[in-house]
Amino acid sequence: METSPQTDQRAAIAAELERVVTSPVFGGSARQIRLLRFLVGEVLAGRGAELRAPLLATRIFDRPEGFDSTEDSIVRVEMSKLRRALVRYYAASPAAAVRIELPRGRYAPVIATGQAAPDPAQPRVSLRAAIDPPPSDRSDPPSPRGPRFPASADGPVVAILPFTSITAVSASLNADGSESELPVPGSTGTRSRAIAHGLTDRLGDLFIRVPRVRVLSRAATLDEAEARGARYVVEGSVRLIPGALRVTVKLHDTTRGIQVWGKTFDRSGVDDRLFAVEDELARDITTLLVALPLGAVHAIEAEERSIHPPRSAYEVLLRFPRWLATFDGRLQAELADHCARFLERDPDDGVLLAYSSFLHVLSSWTAAGRDHDRCRSEGHARRAVALEPKLANPHQVLAFVLLDAGDGPGAQAEAKVALKLGGPLMFTGFLLALSGDWERGTAILRKHRGLTKRYSSSVHHALALDAWRRGDHAAALIEAEAIATPNLAWGALDRAVALARLGRLADARAAGRELAAILPEVARDPRAVVRRMTADQALIDDLVEALALAGVG
Repeated sequence: METSPQTDQRAAIAAELERVVTSPVFGGSARQIRLLRFLVGEVLAGRGAELRAPLLATRIFDRPEGFDSTEDSIVRVEMSKLRRALVRYYAASPAAAVRIELPRGRYAPVIATGQAAPDPAQPRVSLRAAIDPPPSDRSDPPSPRGPRFPASADGPVVAILPFTSITAVSASLNADGSESELPVPGSTGTRSRAIAHGLTDRLGDLFIRVPRVRVLSRAATLDEAEARGARYVVEGSVRLIPGALRVTVKLHDTTRGIQVWGKTFDRSGVDDRLFAVEDELARDITTLLVALPLGAVHAIEAEERSIHPPRSAYEVLLRFPRWLATFDGRLQAELADHCARFLERDPDDGVLLAYSSFLHVLSSWTAAGRDHDRCRSEGHARRAVALEPKLANPHQVLAFVLLDAGDGPGAQAEAKVALKLGGPLMFTGFLLALSGDWERGTAILRKHRGLTKRYSSSVHHALALDAWRRGDHAAALIEAEAIATPNLAWGALDRAVALARLGRLADARAAGRELAAILPEVARDPRAVVRRMTADQALIDDLVEALALAGVG
């Protein structure tokens, strides 16, 4: 028996409802599931226009007749939670053939239908189903600042609210322990406001340079930013007193209605270098929040999007931190396959091309490494730089490839370009150090290692070699032991040479055997392996000699 298009549509909606309520986003919340089932059922029954707060209060939330929404916010709170849950679900499933949406200010869901798997070369067409009801009695006005930013699988939308200036500081404590506040002199208050405006503008300038991050312009409030499609909202405050500056920054996730990150930055002796401090703070905030792929925003996206295979190049990039934390062979093979698949779709994706080259070179230092084709890696890295010359990431990868090929000056030149452009500064510091600018590189590494806890322990490799070249073998061993990635050869190599110089030959030889198991070629030609880490000939000679003491080569 043939079915009608309307019957098929209702079946598709019912199936989508089941997928939504059984997804991890709802986490088995009986109240939210019951609410969504009721709302969709009423719309399908043609009663969407009758949905009101009192009806929901009595039918779903067990409130008595005569419910007053001004005294009890249960309906408003639960509808807001449901709206955020749906946004979060479809952020992870943007290609869904049917979407259940809940516009702000209305109780009736809207059902949107479209192609389940659109051709990436063709724009997706989405149309509203005929069951879209008229607005309810309670509606919020549309954003006065413009249309809503469309959702996408290819990167988060971030809004930066204007930073505020706090123009009063604590002057003394009263006898009862309370604080007395006195206004800051007018000139200081004016400068504080100028820094707040300048920092807001500088952050906007840096955020838009970060690959895969879209920045919503000119949102004034958190509610406005959310209404226009920004999932992440950055806000902050500036307090300036003579000689000292405090900047507090917060990150909000609008889909969950919570603050997900916060940090306070204190700087002293700033009177004569406010512009420099402003630039430094903006870069630090950008690194911590949106630098690809380790920023806080990407960490949230990675956690949510890892439940399904990657559907965009951005979702491939989100998988790099997990591999960098373990250097697991299975993850490595999956990443390589994902990179190849998406580059076949778009060979001109400069960012993914750069990361693919980085993966290829770094994986050659692991037990599961693939054939190391330097010409191929360098060709991909140079093409990535040509495609994205104003992004730091391709320059960083080219520096890494050149360092691996023994071209220290070339690596250092590319690292310096990356430093000017921004990007993940810890990786730039790593590259500067190993390419010969040890003091500058290790200073950047140590600063940003203290700034964030979310980084790959492999960066301790540069700090271990720096301690080694300075003759501090005990410090080199400490740094080597901080490389908590047994699948990567650097940790075993750094431990072997440090232990050998400390006279602990039995331990050094054990580390040497571990190194040879990961990287068999080191037993055949240790000098060729060490030459891939540094262009410093004296350091190469010392490391090869220490490897010999560890029984390698």
